[in-house]
Amino acid sequence: MQSKYWQEVEQSGVLRMELVDHVFSRFLQQGIIKEDILDMMERFGLIAKFSVSPTDVKYFVPAQLTPSPKCLLQIEPSPSDPCPLYLHFVDGFVPHGLFSQLMSKSLSWCSATGCTQPPNLYQNGARFVIGAQSVHSFILICKKRFIKMLLKHITHGGAASMSHSAEIARSVRLFVEGTLQDLARELPHLSGLRYKFCVACPSCLQEDHECDKHSQPSCVHEDCLHLLDIKQGERLLCMKSFVDEVLTVHGLEKWFPRSSQV
Repeated sequence: MQSKYWQEVEQSGVLRMELVDHVFSRFLQQGIIKEDILDMMERFGLIAKFSVSPTDVKYFVPAQLTPSPKCLLQIEPSPSDPCPLYLHFVDGFVPHGLFSQLMSKSLSWCSATGCTQPPNLYQNGARFVIGAQSVHSFILICKKRFIKMLLKHITHGGAASMSHSAEIARSVRLFVEGTLQDLARELPHLSGLRYKFCVACPSCLQEDHECDKHSQPSCVHEDCLHLLDIKQGERLLCMKSFVDEVLTVHGLEKWFPRSSQV
């Protein structure tokens, strides 16, 4: 019976209360309240609460998930969506446990903003549904050195207005920024967290020459993808492709309105 529940956790990420009762039976018999155990696990990012209503609460276990399917990793935004945004960790790797923490916080945030659709959660990826009037998929994909963020409008008879799409993109970015600041303050092993917001270099993506590692033109493998830092008041320039022009990334302005660019 226990293996059946663990199988369900790995497939869907949902934590069944029967498994909690079994694993913590000794503590529950000693008078410890189950909700206190769940609250402590949620606080440390071991589980995440998704609450549609006070009587409809689910808990997810990010650390027990299966790898992302290819279809999630291959999703790309439409021309009217914000461009992909990258959290590039300057030490060369995403800190251990950070992605699970970010997934947990994102799940709670989406739940608190009125989302009623359960998410798709995986070891290295997640898809949340956010918004009420204009519905979007908020997608996180974790690689070795960066976390890719996507915001894709879910069509239902019409396109999202440009202003509403930008408003949602900005709220998502501010949530992620605030979450990373909180985690760096709350968790000792993340106290030295260093990251930059980046975009994929459009000039390198258009190059026809093959990369040395993978023999692919315009290689987008995580080791080869050229990322450009987004810096306040500075233009985007590529120092690898020798293109003498300022680069434009369509959709970047939705993440960073001109008045608040980093």
